[in-house]
This record gives sequence, C-alpha cells and structure tokens, in this order.
Amino acid sequence: MKRHPSPTVLENGIYALIWLIVALIPLFGYYDAAEGIYWKEVIRFWQRVVPFFVLFLVNNYLLTRYFLTRKRSGLYVVVMLAFVIVLFVVAPALFGRQTPRPIPRFVESPTAPPVNLYKGLPFLPGWSDVFPEEMRPILDRRPPWHPTLFKWERLFNDCLLAMLLIGFNIAIRLLFQSMQDARRLRELESQNLKAELQYLKMQVNPHFFMNTLNNIHALIDIDAEKAKETVIDLSRIMRYVLYDADRPTVPLRKEVEFIGNYIELMLSRYRPELLDLRTAYPAEIPDVQIPPLLLVTLIENAFKHGISYRHPSFIHTELTLEQGWIVYTVCNSTTDKPASSNGVGLEILRRRLSLLYEGKQTFSVEQQEGTFRATLRIPIEYAHTLYSD
Repeated sequence: MKRHPSPTVLENGIYALIWLIVALIPLFGYYDAAEGIYWKEVIRFWQRVVPFFVLFLVNNYLLTRYFLTRKRSGLYVVVMLAFVIVLFVVAPALFGRQTPRPIPRFVESPTAPPVNLYKGLPFLPGWSDVFPEEMRPILDRRPPWHPTLFKWERLFNDCLLAMLLIGFNIAIRLLFQSMQDARRLRELESQNLKAELQYLKMQVNPHFFMNTLNNIHALIDIDAEKAKETVIDLSRIMRYVLYDADRPTVPLRKEVEFIGNYIELMLSRYRPELLDLRTAYPAEIPDVQIPPLLLVTLIENAFKHGISYRHPSFIHTELTLEQGWIVYTVCNSTTDKPASSNGVGLEILRRRLSLLYEGKQTFSVEQQEGTFRATLRIPIEYAHTLYSD
C-alpha cells in the first residue's frame, strides 16, 4: 500500500524550503569575485530577518493553532498586533538597532578623490570603484539625510512586510488544514465503511448457515448416510466462510469453487429428475479479485425461492467476463409462493454493493410468470483496487 506524505509534513517542508532560500540570498547578493563574501553585510541581513522569522514561528506554531483555528479570530488579531508592536517597536527601542549609514555627500569639486559609493551597501558590492566626475555635483545636490524620517519609513516597511508574511502564512496554514480535515474525513468514512461491511458480512454468514442446516436436517430423515457426507461438505464451506471470507477480496476462482460446493450440498436434498440445474463458467477463470460471498447470494436465493420438492424446477447460472466487467446471471423457476425481490439476502446484497462499488455496479431483477432472473454486473478493476487505500 502506497503511503503519501501527510499534509503537516508537506506544510513544514514548504516552510523550511522558503526560509532556507531566504537565508541563502545574502550569500549570493553580497558576493564579489574579487573580495569574496561580505560577511559583515550577510550577518546584518540575517539580523534584519530574525524578527520576521520569530514572528513566523510564533504565528504558525502558537497563535494560529490556539486562536485562529479555534474560532477566536478577534483575540488572534489583538494578540498578533501586540506582538508585532513588541517585536518591531518596543524591542528595537530597548535593545537598540543600528541605524542605516547615510549615503556620503560629495564635495562639488572636480578634484574630489574617487570614492567607492556603494561599498558595504546591501546588494550593491563592487559595482563601481570610481564614479564619473559629472555625477558628483548631482549627488552633492541631494537633500540632506533625515534619520528620524528614515526610521518611520523603516518601521512602516517592517510592519507592511510583517502583515504580508502573516497573510501568506495564514493562507498556507488554512490550505493544509483543509487538506488535513479532508484526509481525516476520508479516513473516518473508510473506517465506517469497513465497519458496516463487516456487519453485513456477519449477517450473511448466519443467514447462509441457517439455510444449510435446514437442508441437512431435512436430509437426515431421507438418507442418514448421505447426511454424514453432507456435514463433511459443510465443513469445507465453513472453512471458506470463516477464513477466506474474512478478507477484503478473494480470487474469483475461489468464489466459483465455493458456489460449486454449495450447489453440491443443496442438490443432496432434491430429486435429480425434478431439478434442471445448468451452470456456465469460462473455460479459464482469470486471476481477478472480488469481494467474498457476493455471488453465492443469488444462488442461495434461487434455491430458497425457486425450487419445488414436488414439481419440476430449474436453475440456470452463467458467469461471463466482458471488457472489464464480471456479469453473473441466475435464472430460476418460481414456486407457488411468489418470488420476492426484497428478501433478506437480496437486501443485504444491495447494501453491500452500494458500499463496495458506489454506484458503479448494476443489479437488476426481472420477474415474469414462472421465472425469476437476477443479473449482477460489477467492474473488475474497481473490485481489485477497492481496498488499496
């Protein structure tokens, strides 16, 4: 059975990959072929990223789990805003944060010495060591740098980036939460399905054995020695019901053998000259799987409602495989008592089919004067892969 990674593992893997990329960005951005990596700038970049990383950890593993996913969105917003203020306003004020260095102003002079303007600035190492002289007056005319204004701009940018980070985190979190909820729902439905199928199978077994024991009881008065042989035949059938029928699927060949043993057991209580029994199976039964005790229900119903001890009766069965489908047809005569298409056995069969094949099967019943025909058509591949998940 193939296992797929859980949504939680995929979610954490995506987060780890994103933060790994963020951590590696400065190693490439602050690299110069001549001077190598500017580690001082790399460390400064990482220091700038740390508050956002802490914000992500707190939001993803604490706030969203204990507030947002528990329908406490109002409290979540309040706590998140308070944490952002502490992280980006209070903490820098208490512990201090290095203010960005102002861009140097040049003296408007054609003899000014060459200056590496971009040396040490983020993402711009070694672009040019000497600026053209005609650029120096333009640079000199820039307005003076205002540290206070720059701090407010930086605070605004940090808060905006924090909101984007939180929104992105919540979107991914809710996406994978919905995937996990859907997976749990499927598992719950699968467990309920298996429990109901097991319950229906438990109903099939007593129903089957009740009819079989009634047959043996009737045979004891007719031929005691034959009844002993019938008990041995019954033990073979019980072995299949107790061991093979407990599996999700069985080979079609075993189900056909079981039907043959059941027919032999049932024939022991009827007069051969009054019963016309015909079975048609493929010369070679392919290696396909079907749920156990599925086909025998139709045979059991035919013997129960279609055979008379005093008048000629018939049961004709045919099993064919056509283009990915298993088709099983049972046609039998009807006794003086009208045949019912809603007996216990057929009702259990219908319920099992609806659970096993989810509407992909067809089961039809036709009643005419003196004839009852039941046709079951089930897909081969669906039966084979039904319990693969």
